[in-house]
Amino acid sequence: MEKRQIGTYKFKVEPFSEDFTGRIAWGNLGNILLRCAQKHASERHFGFGPMSEEQWSWVFSRLIVEIEDRPLADADFSISTWASGVVRQFTTRLFTIQDAAGREIGHAYSVWALIDLRTRQPVDLAQLSHFQNVLLPTPDFPIKGPGRIRLKPEETTQAVSIGHVSCCDLDANGHANSIRLLEKVLDLFSKEWYEHNKLRRVEIAYAKETFYDQELHFYKAKREGGVYDVEIHHADGTTAVKAQLTFAPGKPTAKP
Repeated sequence: MEKRQIGTYKFKVEPFSEDFTGRIAWGNLGNILLRCAQKHASERHFGFGPMSEEQWSWVFSRLIVEIEDRPLADADFSISTWASGVVRQFTTRLFTIQDAAGREIGHAYSVWALIDLRTRQPVDLAQLSHFQNVLLPTPDFPIKGPGRIRLKPEETTQAVSIGHVSCCDLDANGHANSIRLLEKVLDLFSKEWYEHNKLRRVEIAYAKETFYDQELHFYKAKREGGVYDVEIHHADGTTAVKAQLTFAPGKPTAKP
């Protein structure tokens, strides 16, 4: 039963997929997680293909990643994923990241909704007759689920950065790619910061779709324990994205 519920996929940190530290770039790791989700769902007949026949589409709502050290260039690693539960119109999907020796080096938690493209309303997941048989409840998953991210009004009075959505930010649906928005959040911190601080946990929540040439206002606030809260607003003040990054002090990471 468990073998049918869990999908495991092997990867290598290919040339040009790493960042300046010599490890797989956060954006590339995020895209691989989403690729594993799509592959796992398609293999079990609730992926993007079958859903499009009903004019339904999966919408990515939230992602949390905790990792010790991202795999180095040329390293082999694998990702296991499974759907773990349903809360109202949302389903949770979990991931484990293993190194070449099979040691767990990271975990991820994601939230998805199924949307009717005709009405833009959530679909009752009970309509997926076989979906319950695929779920693998995991009450003892190693990382915490979604938390509360909220900047105070005085923390959003002046943006630390302002940008626009470019054509290279767009996905096939014509709105800003979720992982590209994560990369924009990560770019609020300097190269020198990343040389002396390791990003241990990323949590990002998508509240509103963002489209080509929309102006983005970025706000950042420091919390205790190496935690930073970030919000991305549209020009009219609407919150599009919320994120929380947790850093731990660390020496510069040597390239391989």
